[in-house]
Amino acid sequence: MLFEPVVAELSFEHNDNELVGDLVRPPWPGPYPAVVFVEGSGPGGRRQGSWPTRLAAAGFASLAYDKPGSGASTGDWTRQTIADRAEETVAAVRALKSRDEVLPDAVALIGGSQGGWVAQLAASGEETVAAVVSVSGPGVTVLAQEEYRLRHQLRAEGFTSTDIREALALLREQVQRVRSGDDPVRVHAAQARWHDAPWYPMLAGTTPQSIAFLAGIADYDPAPALAALSCPLLAIFGADDLLVPVEDSARAITNTLKKAHHTDHEIVVFPHADHNIRIYCGEGTPRISHGHYKPAERAPGFDELVVTWLQRRLRFGPPVA
Repeated sequence: MLFEPVVAELSFEHNDNELVGDLVRPPWPGPYPAVVFVEGSGPGGRRQGSWPTRLAAAGFASLAYDKPGSGASTGDWTRQTIADRAEETVAAVRALKSRDEVLPDAVALIGGSQGGWVAQLAASGEETVAAVVSVSGPGVTVLAQEEYRLRHQLRAEGFTSTDIREALALLREQVQRVRSGDDPVRVHAAQARWHDAPWYPMLAGTTPQSIAFLAGIADYDPAPALAALSCPLLAIFGADDLLVPVEDSARAITNTLKKAHHTDHEIVVFPHADHNIRIYCGEGTPRISHGHYKPAERAPGFDELVVTWLQRRLRFGPPVA
C-alpha cells in the first residue's frame, strides 16, 4: 500500500487575524489524536519538513500554520508578546478540537525553541491540552537566553571577545531604552555606527520592529507557567546547543516542577546535538553556521522518542491500517 497522508487547509481566527495552515492526517479513518506545532522565533510558518508525515504514519493528525503576517496569515507577529502567542495557540487547539476527525481529549503541543515557552504557557491556562513536547525550549528568561546565545554563538563562529562585549552592550541598551519608553526607531538610529559590524546581523534586534519585539518579551520568565502546568511535559535538548543554556534550563525546569509537585515530566538531552537536535555528519572539525551544525542529521532516536512518548501520554496504541 502506498502511504500518503491527507492534507487539507485549515483556518481559524485570533485577535482579528486569520491564521491559515495545513491539517495533515492519516489516510485511514479517524478520529485521531492530534498535535499543534508551535513555531519558534522569527516569521516561521506551516513548513515543518517531514514531521507531519511522520506523525501521520504513527496515527496522529497535526496542524501547522503560518504566523501572523507570514504566508497566508494576516497580522504582524512582531507585535506579539509571549502571552499573545499562547492565546493564539489555544485558539489553534480549539479549532483542531472542533474537527470531527480529531479526538478532542487527545490534542498535544510540540513547541520548538521560543515555541517551547509558548507551548508551556498555553497549556498552563488550557486544561484540555493533553501533553506538551518542548524541543530546545529554554528554562530561563528571554533576556538570559539571548545573552547566552550571543556569547556562545559569536565565539563559536570566530568573533573576538571585544566583538562579544560590544554585541552584548547593544542588546542590553536596546532592551533598557525601550523598557524606559524610548522609541525603537530612535534606539535603532542611535546604534547606526554598529550596523555595518560583521556581527550585527546576529543580534535579535536589527530593525526598529525586531528591537521592539525583543524588548517586549525580554522579561518573560517561564517559571510561573511551568509551576501551573498540569499536563505531562517532555523537554528535549541538544547537549551542544549554542543558543540555549541547556544545564541551566534543565535545572530550572526540574526545580520548578518539583516545587509544584508535578510528577509526569521527563528531560532528555541528546549528546553531540545542536539546537535543532541534529548532529554533525561531515568530515573533520564540525562547521557551525548561525549556531547550527552544517551538514547535520537528526540525532538517532529523536523521532522515536517524541512519537512513543506522545502515544503513551495520549493513551493509544500503534495504528492498525
